[in-house]
Amino acid sequence: NTPPCPVATFRFWNVRNCFRSNFLNSPKRLLIRQQIQDQFDRAANTYDSVSELQRRMGQSLQQLIVESGSNPEDSLIDLGCGTGELLLGLEQAGLSNLTGLDLSAQMLEVAKTKTSSASFVHADIESIPCDDGAFKLAVSNAALQWCDIGMAAKEIFRTLEPGGKAWLTSFTEGTLGQWHRAFTTLGFKSRVHVLPGATEIRCQFEQAGFKVVNVELLAETVQFDSVENMFGSIKRLGASNAMESRSRMNRAEYQATKQLFQNELETQGQLGLDYVWVQMSVEKPLT
Repeated sequence: NTPPCPVATFRFWNVRNCFRSNFLNSPKRLLIRQQIQDQFDRAANTYDSVSELQRRMGQSLQQLIVESGSNPEDSLIDLGCGTGELLLGLEQAGLSNLTGLDLSAQMLEVAKTKTSSASFVHADIESIPCDDGAFKLAVSNAALQWCDIGMAAKEIFRTLEPGGKAWLTSFTEGTLGQWHRAFTTLGFKSRVHVLPGATEIRCQFEQAGFKVVNVELLAETVQFDSVENMFGSIKRLGASNAMESRSRMNRAEYQATKQLFQNELETQGQLGLDYVWVQMSVEKPLT
């Protein structure tokens, strides 16, 4: 299929040059685009095995899209489509004019095996290589936390036609709180990726020009039966720290953190990781 926007040669942003917002994207949240691409390239073949929560989040967005009464032929772009699970669901629900965009070329290769009707674009949500008003609808599931929210919101606004709608989820602060508490308890620097708050995300979309129709803050604790499975789930998701300020644990810190969680497992019988996310519906005004 021919996508409604060109499959352009991918261009990485220099985060120091593109940094604009003093409200949300403070220096502690400066992200390395190449790092994000690399970690999701590595996770492309394992992501589906550990992404049950993300799959259900996508199904919730799919339901909202179907219930919105949109025409099946309306052009829709999935921003941060990953391995294509949401695109597959939308295709099965009868939508036929679909485009998937992702930062990871390897994720896109997996997505292409799942849907026969969608077109794909290898690009960044912060710099969508599509014309103004190219799409009637947009959806983004669990991807915006890897972006400069202000830049992403402006790009989504630009590429939607007047009256266009978007449905979004993004993980927010509070996610992986057990990791942050573990580092604090042990006296180590926290290695947890700093996430935006729900209020901050909403404000950025309003500042971009959107009318916010609905916002929900949701949470779930994912349970694990071993320390190895908990540690491994983060790696298989590709959800590593991608901030400029990140640093790796040394061996002693790693062993101490692992032992802390092992003690918790033996005391409580299971380990949990909190995931907190915002689900939001927005519209681009007609004028």
